[in-house]
Amino acid sequence: MIWLGILGVIACFAVLIFAAYKKISMVFMAPVAAIIIAVTNGLDVAEVLSGVYSEGMVGFIKAWFLVIALGSLFGQLYNDSGAAWRIGATLVSWAGPKWALTMYILLGGLLVYGGINIIVVIFVLLPFALVVFEKTGTPWYLYPAATVFSLTTFSMTMLPGNLQLQNIIPTQTLGTSLMAAPVEGIAAAVFIFIVGTAYLMYEANKGRDLPEADIRNYEIQGNTPNYEELDGTAPSFVVSLIPMVITLVLINIFQVNIIYGLIIGCVIACVLFRNSIPDMWTTFSEGFNKGIYPTMIIASVVGVGRVVGATPVFELLRTNIINIPVSGISKIAAMTTIVAGITGSASGGLTMVMELFGQEFLTWGYSPEIVHRVAAIASGGLDTLPWNGTVVMLFALSGVEYRKGYKMVAVESVILPLLSLIPAILVHYLLY
Repeated sequence: MIWLGILGVIACFAVLIFAAYKKISMVFMAPVAAIIIAVTNGLDVAEVLSGVYSEGMVGFIKAWFLVIALGSLFGQLYNDSGAAWRIGATLVSWAGPKWALTMYILLGGLLVYGGINIIVVIFVLLPFALVVFEKTGTPWYLYPAATVFSLTTFSMTMLPGNLQLQNIIPTQTLGTSLMAAPVEGIAAAVFIFIVGTAYLMYEANKGRDLPEADIRNYEIQGNTPNYEELDGTAPSFVVSLIPMVITLVLINIFQVNIIYGLIIGCVIACVLFRNSIPDMWTTFSEGFNKGIYPTMIIASVVGVGRVVGATPVFELLRTNIINIPVSGISKIAAMTTIVAGITGSASGGLTMVMELFGQEFLTWGYSPEIVHRVAAIASGGLDTLPWNGTVVMLFALSGVEYRKGYKMVAVESVILPLLSLIPAILVHYLLY
């Protein structure tokens, strides 16, 4: 019977992988996975779904819905006002053709660091990508790699103080702040930025004269904004930065509660951007609505994790996972990145690991701060396998085929994030 339970857990994760790869709603497929676990482990299906599964979902929604919804609203205010566009246009203009690609990478990182939703940033960046790639002669098939590198690596998981969920989730379990392990995080971010940017430059120079480099060979989706109209209506560069900077300072320096900090940031954005937003109520509605679905997706994965934790085979699985042949802090990284890869989500995988093993990690003798940073960084590795939602979107928008562009995506968002754990861990051991 124990082996049937183990097969059930394996089948559960297979269902999650299938759903992520086929872009089937995780809100629908997660209960299916929970039912498989219940049946194969001899648990009552109705009790599991109405009990431990629902409790896991509700617990996550209770803890994180306002944070995710307010972050989504913050991003919508930046998008609808043109403030995000203004920041990008100014920085790319300052950079000039020689440094435009590097500035494009930094621009995405800046917007993500400031808490703007990744999906919003993708659509903000696309018009800049069209200009930057053509002006610099960068092959268009590098667009998915350059963009995913900009959005999901150094700014989302490594840099201390960022307002993305991957940096927020560990704070609840570990009692840490968003600035956890700052030196280790910066070491990882500097490493990956230098190596990742150098790799993109190498690939750009190598493929500049190839026929498939020409942007005109691709069916690019999305609407190009009216630049003249935006230039006349968007807030100035300095004004555009103010809500983001104040929010970061309040949360990270003055240790204001994340919810209060985001509310203040949204209020300031409403005041400063009021003349640039056509319909403030529509912006509020869309912003909050866009926060609901991501909350439900992650909550569904958390519910599955709770069901796994309630099975008779969990202790056996837990022991085997904890006993994987990796030592020290690297074990925390390995466990986190494997689960993130299975779920196809950095935030979903990280939440599941924190739920199931967070307190266990603290008993291993490491500080909560280094556990926070290592787990956050590791969640951004295998999560961007081909079935990841952000990766799928980037290839769909750009018209680039996986066979041409995914190798570079894998280097930038799978291999390098995992390698960046090396400088982070080395710095930690040097310091402590």
